[in-house]
Order: sequence, then structure tokens, then C-alpha cells
Amino acid sequence: MKKTFNYSFEDESAESTISFDYEDVEEKLNVVVENGVPVLYGNKSAFLLLAKTFSKLSLGSYKDGFHVHLNTDFDSDLEEVIRVVLND
Repeated sequence: MKKTFNYSFEDESAESTISFDYEDVEEKLNVVVENGVPVLYGNKSAFLLLAKTFSKLSLGSYKDGFHVHLNTDFDSDLEEVIRVVLND
């Protein structure tokens, strides 16, 4: 079965900022190091949010070194679990 992913967004790269397009408040995301390997745990809505964020990073005009801090469950009150850095 073939599926299509369509996503439109405002390019905020000129302001060197990025926003997250939450579908709901149910995104669950965590990163754990298991046997020396980082493992990304998330539910479907969390992975969709990551796909949208990575689309913005890849299609925008962000400069080398631009980075995004991601916290547990995308909750700014919880600890940072992973940092994504653009490295062109």
C-alpha cells in the first residue's frame, strides 16, 4: 500500500527559528542509551512531529550549526533527551 506525506509550513529559517506543529498533546518521546547505543522511543504522533521538524530542517535555509533541543515528550519542563544539529 502506497501512502503519501504532504506537509506545508512557513519557512522560519530567515529568523533562525523553528516551531513545532503538534497534532495533539499525546506525543511521547524518550531517548535511552542501551548497551552504548542511543535508542529513540516514541509513539506515532511523536514520529510524525519529528518528520515535520526534519522536513523544515531539510527544506529551509537554516545555516550550518542550527540546532533543535528536544525534551522528553516534547515538554519544555522535562529534561532534554536529544539535540539535533544541522551539519552541512
